[in-house]
Amino acid sequence: MKCLCVVILLWCAQARALDRTAEESVKALLEEYHKIATVLNNNDTVKSWAYYSNMTEYNQIAMEEAMMTLGKMNMEWIPKTKPYLTADLSPETERMLKMAFWSPMEDEDKENMTNLLSDMTSIYASGTVCLTPERCLEMNPGLEELMANSRDYQELQDVWEKWRTNVSRKIRPVYLQYIELMNKEAVSNYFSDYGEQLRVQYESATFEEDMVRIFREVEPLYRLLHAYVRKKLRRVYPQIDARGPLPACVLGDMWGRFWINIYTLLVPYPDQPDIDATETMLDQNYTVHQMFRMGDEFFTSMGLKPLLDTFWSRSILERPQDGRKVACHPSSWDFDDGKDFRIMMCARVNFADLAIIHHELGHIQYFMQYAHLPLTFRDGANPGFHEAIGELMTMSMSTPQHLATVGLLKEVPENPEMSINYLLRTSLHTVTTLPFHLISDLWLWKVLRGDYRLEEYNTRFWELKEQYLGVVAPVPRTAEDLDPPAIFHISSGYDMIRYFTRTILQFQFQEKLCEAAGHEGPLHTCDFYGSKEAGDLLAKAMSLGSSKPWQDVLQVMTGERRMSSRAILRYFRPLQEWLTEDNIRDQDGVGWGDSWTILEDQRTVDDVYISC
Repeated sequence: MKCLCVVILLWCAQARALDRTAEESVKALLEEYHKIATVLNNNDTVKSWAYYSNMTEYNQIAMEEAMMTLGKMNMEWIPKTKPYLTADLSPETERMLKMAFWSPMEDEDKENMTNLLSDMTSIYASGTVCLTPERCLEMNPGLEELMANSRDYQELQDVWEKWRTNVSRKIRPVYLQYIELMNKEAVSNYFSDYGEQLRVQYESATFEEDMVRIFREVEPLYRLLHAYVRKKLRRVYPQIDARGPLPACVLGDMWGRFWINIYTLLVPYPDQPDIDATETMLDQNYTVHQMFRMGDEFFTSMGLKPLLDTFWSRSILERPQDGRKVACHPSSWDFDDGKDFRIMMCARVNFADLAIIHHELGHIQYFMQYAHLPLTFRDGANPGFHEAIGELMTMSMSTPQHLATVGLLKEVPENPEMSINYLLRTSLHTVTTLPFHLISDLWLWKVLRGDYRLEEYNTRFWELKEQYLGVVAPVPRTAEDLDPPAIFHISSGYDMIRYFTRTILQFQFQEKLCEAAGHEGPLHTCDFYGSKEAGDLLAKAMSLGSSKPWQDVLQVMTGERRMSSRAILRYFRPLQEWLTEDNIRDQDGVGWGDSWTILEDQRTVDDVYISC
């Protein structure tokens, strides 16, 4: 027996020695990989920047070649990792190994995927709608401004339809090939489909169910907002049914994603000071450069990192005037060398763009905070984290308290009417986006799982839109249409659930940063500008990148390990109560179609939920 114990001890010691050897070998392997991958990733980003900032055929070919080179390098490294896939490694090393090496596509598939993405981007970026033969508008700024400011129902409907005829119909065959190819890659990586591969980023076996559950918790507030918006819009558009869904073309942008541009039609108390500071900015002769400097100062006031000189010399902050075609959709860029971070944006002097600038600078700050990590870990804890940080800054800088601090509002009226105005405006940028982002990926995941037949893809999409959003297409759709890629993100291959999770997370972050800043009073009045304590907490979480499971990072930031609707419902509780009283007084009812119901005085806000 004694001899057997000695043999076992010797075997365990040998096994530990082998594990230590494997650990050291994998670390050395990853170090070598990161040196090579950093150079090639940087080259890939440089070529992509060159294309998106000057969309010529020459730059497109160069970008595609860089992407192919990067993919080929990853393919060559896969065999080197196989001896260690079952080794007993430390949690950090095992995490890095798994995250660094996906089984990449074959060269032919990789080239096809690159070409498909380029084609969709090109179709989208070159899309126009002609109002007359002589007047054709691109998305930015022409169509964006029209959809935001026009109150002519027929014009909005026509432009909405023409954008989808001119753009998403052309994207349709390319997009179908793209998702088929991504499904093929996912299966080769031992996923059931590409949807499962996308969800694995969220490191939860019940992620899809959890997101639907969270929306159901916020849904009573959404339905109250929907009813209020419907009532107000009917004064402008008699085409809207008092108990029906909303036409997608009247919600303030091309997609009905953000309803903020129709705030002036909805403002509860118009006699209160305007929260949109555009007029004040113009009166004070703001410039785009000044707006970015203002955003930078927001972060440095919290003790966070300032923008580097290269940001100012290499970014594109306004539309170039030399005639080149640029992808104007605001985007933040990490060049993977730990020192080059840029924004590409065709900014203009207005309050909406000032808010976007703070959002994009949130991404830049995140890039800088985790730049010290190995390349594999230079990312958000999950895709929603990156977006949440940006929206968090936008929300804080847009409070009346902050606007007064920076001279964009003369004073902060101490009355509930101003609060309701602010909360409603904020809800049009947050709460109303939740079902939009949720169903975009619910639809995609169902497509990828094979739940829908090809000929019913678009029909099913609009069924989900009506079910969850109470929004319908303003004109009949046909088998030729595929409306999801009518928006930049989907036609560029991004998942949309990141924007759902970001909205939930940003309020959880807001709650804890306000506690760190020592804020007292309602959550919606908090501005953590200037708080070093809030900055320290934020930097601690951001500096972890994706080196830990997002649940660990969330715990560092908030003390919680789950996404929760508690904070967003706490934030909007005063608005929810006001909307309930308003709805009951005017007998508006909530819901649409068969789910429409009247609210009664004895019912609580939580009783509003109607099962879909």
